[in-house]
Amino acid sequence: MCGISGLYSTIESPGSDVLEQMNSCVEYRGPDESGYFQDGPIGFAHRRLSIVGLDTGRQPIFNENNSVCVIFNGEIYNHRELRQQLSAHHTFTTDTDTEILVHLYEEHGPSFVDHLRGMFAFALWDTNEQRLLLARDRMGIKPLLFADDGEGVAFSSELPALLESGVDHGGIDKHAVSEYFAFGHIPAPRTIFQNARKLRPGELAIVDEDGLRREQFYTPSVKFRDVSFEEATNELRTRIDDAVNRRLMSDVPLGAFLSGGIDSSIVVGTMADLMDEPVRTFTVGFDQSLFDESWAAREVADYHETDHTEFTVTADEVRDAIPTVLDRLGEPFADQSLIPTYIVSRETSQDVKVALSGDGADELFAGYSKYRGEYYSEYYRQLPKSLRSKLIAPAVNKLDASRSNQRGEVVRKAQKFLRGDSEDIASRHFEWNRILNNNTPVAFSVDDPAEIGRERLRQEHQQATAVLPPNRQDDMSRILTVDTQFGLPNQILHKTDLASMYNSLEVRVPFLDTGVVEYAMSLPTQYKITRREQKRVLKSTFNDRLPEAILDRDKQGFDMPIGEWFKNELATEFEETISELETGLFDTDDVLDVFENHRTGSDEHGKFLWSVYVFARWHRRMKEQGVL
Repeated sequence: MCGISGLYSTIESPGSDVLEQMNSCVEYRGPDESGYFQDGPIGFAHRRLSIVGLDTGRQPIFNENNSVCVIFNGEIYNHRELRQQLSAHHTFTTDTDTEILVHLYEEHGPSFVDHLRGMFAFALWDTNEQRLLLARDRMGIKPLLFADDGEGVAFSSELPALLESGVDHGGIDKHAVSEYFAFGHIPAPRTIFQNARKLRPGELAIVDEDGLRREQFYTPSVKFRDVSFEEATNELRTRIDDAVNRRLMSDVPLGAFLSGGIDSSIVVGTMADLMDEPVRTFTVGFDQSLFDESWAAREVADYHETDHTEFTVTADEVRDAIPTVLDRLGEPFADQSLIPTYIVSRETSQDVKVALSGDGADELFAGYSKYRGEYYSEYYRQLPKSLRSKLIAPAVNKLDASRSNQRGEVVRKAQKFLRGDSEDIASRHFEWNRILNNNTPVAFSVDDPAEIGRERLRQEHQQATAVLPPNRQDDMSRILTVDTQFGLPNQILHKTDLASMYNSLEVRVPFLDTGVVEYAMSLPTQYKITRREQKRVLKSTFNDRLPEAILDRDKQGFDMPIGEWFKNELATEFEETISELETGLFDTDDVLDVFENHRTGSDEHGKFLWSVYVFARWHRRMKEQGVL
């Protein structure tokens, strides 16, 4: 895994000092070595985390006559098959998967990306054509951003490097601010800056003297499959076994995150069946029982006789990590689980360089509690609207929601469920994800985040309809597809990439193998969720690799009680940070009023307050650095 950066300019050749500054911004993504390349209008910078081909993998890497150059972040899991095909006409000088790219490009031109299976972001320079190619993998596991001000195009794995390039960032994108407060993150293609953009999953950008153009090289190919439940379990097992096996390639120590949930437990169980030595597993436990899953992880570790390492962290340790993580963000990102994910990555990186995770299975197989809410909302919406709006909702909304105890958590989930009673699927979907509550009285000078969020999800649902076959157009299938194509890369995978790369750790996600994704999306909803069971087909497929205690337990989020901390330990810090904030984008007095209501227990606004706090810290740092 690596960090890549570069600059294309027809005005002047990129200077080495600029490339070095950009490269330093992503040093933690590749602490093992650095590499540079300059040729006319192009300059490349690379930081390497050595995983495969330790002795020969220094980048950039070239073809036989040095006319094609590439810098690469990721892993190509079918590189051995591709190497065998290419060896008849090409000479390989390294043992790495990176070299596949230059020779495959020579054979197929820009369409060579269609042949790649893996997680990747890369930049490729064709000297003869004077053409730059930028690409991001099919599922959006690895990030790639670019900034284009009309005179130059900068690109990088992370936004801070773009700010060092000299390309004008264009100021804050107000639409991006609206999307941030709608979802807690800024989904591709936008970033917080007007001239900076993210490549979408499965997208290719081509840059030459005529400018930058983008094209989608991949969307999921979902076919109708009329298969029995038993046939589905057999095929799914084969595909997931193959996906895990491909992700075991490594020349350095390898392990797995183990939360004790279904998904990571399946990955660990599959690794245990495929590997000759015990799997190295890593778990972070918390001293607060509502958020601790370490007991479940121990069950799985004992069941598969893994080499298990467990770290227990206190609330103080988690809070201490907040500034360390937030002050590295290139743009606001308000997923609270970024902090504990950072901690588990930090501890895991002490022993291994590569870890497999269970990310993606919840979206593919209906694992989150919001899917249970969506399932039952169909029945709830059959009640008279007057009964719902005048009796049930007011009664439940009067109860105290809290994340500090089990009762308060039940109330919080019940209140969230009642929000999702719209007949419009996109509106209902937004309610399962939104940051602001209906009763969050904050005046924004940007477009209303709720309306922007609903409209974005309407667009995503239209795209999901185009992907799914006609007989897979039910509401649940559409929501799962949107979450796989939209929510997963923009939130979950982005979080995992940030948290792991801050600690120079590579994370691989076998559930997001294309073969697994497309097959899972083709299965009927009733194979995934029923009145009593979630992840039905996944549990049935791997019931022999899961302890009974894990099969029967409910999904537990990987989170932290930030709402409770705002009432106590972080209260002063929050007030001071928000009081100093001057953006003109929203009314800070309104935010402080919401904070007071939250602090006194009148309402639960933890997610919204965290999103404002993250934004405020980012804005203050940008001001201090002279970016804004």
